[in-house]
Amino acid sequence: MTIDKVENLSETDFIDSYLASNKPVIVLDGMRDWDLTRFTPDSLKKELGSFETQVYNNLFDLQDVTSLNDYLTNNFSRPDKECTEYIRWYTKLKNADFCWSDTAFEQLRDAWTHPTFLPKSSLVVPFGDTNTEKDITTSRYPYKGLFISAKGARTRLHRDPFGSNAILCQLFGEKEVILYDPSQAEYLMSGQDFVDVKKPDHSRFPNFKNASPNYHLTLKPGEIILFPSGWFHDVTCLTDSISITWNFLYHTEKERLIDFVKENPADDQLEILFFFFSDMLGKHITVNDLLKFLENSEMVEEQRISI
Repeated sequence: MTIDKVENLSETDFIDSYLASNKPVIVLDGMRDWDLTRFTPDSLKKELGSFETQVYNNLFDLQDVTSLNDYLTNNFSRPDKECTEYIRWYTKLKNADFCWSDTAFEQLRDAWTHPTFLPKSSLVVPFGDTNTEKDITTSRYPYKGLFISAKGARTRLHRDPFGSNAILCQLFGEKEVILYDPSQAEYLMSGQDFVDVKKPDHSRFPNFKNASPNYHLTLKPGEIILFPSGWFHDVTCLTDSISITWNFLYHTEKERLIDFVKENPADDQLEILFFFFSDMLGKHITVNDLLKFLENSEMVEEQRISI
């Protein structure tokens, strides 16, 4: 099956044809106004090279904290070297001391714009009503960050937290993307663990033989892909690669979020949700506080609840 690749996608068509149907799509011209020269390895090294960044393995485990300059120097443009680790450099998403990328994104603010097909308002996460715009270049979004990955680096199969949609903007280099729809969960998971689709352990994942990728594609520079809620994806860098990513939930997906929180009250990623609702609910949020707010909310951002 071939993934839809579209141009001139309107916000209405994006919502109706892809969000509502939970269908992946690649937008070919969503970065037409961006200055992609600011996102090359040399440019980032010159502009942000002294910043400290986090280096992860293919299972999201933190391996090291190093300067952007050192990672690029040691790993990029090294065809002889097989890299297994990459930079996941997020803006602040929880109350913790970390080398967040907020200052880096501030410096890059004029190099990119909010893709016109993506809604800025009527969002559940980050929360905002019909009159409140959440522009990606200036607002906080969950998992908003830079992925800076040498050739061979990989993010193993996973699906994004709390039923959120993920956007991946490919700025430099190419990535192999393998996608499975949510109905294939029984073939791809054992408990909370995901199969390694490239080296499957058939004794632990005996049903993997029944799995079949819905899409297997190469994501190229200038392309933006939507990973809809619940879709499993495995991503490998075919070349040195630089991407921007973030997650969101539209207001029509509120019930999905409520169901997820009810069914997974101990999920460790709820900490990120709590952070994004702390402006409305305060710093010490419980699952019940969040559910009460979501169930009673009419998408009015000014609404505040005293805990």
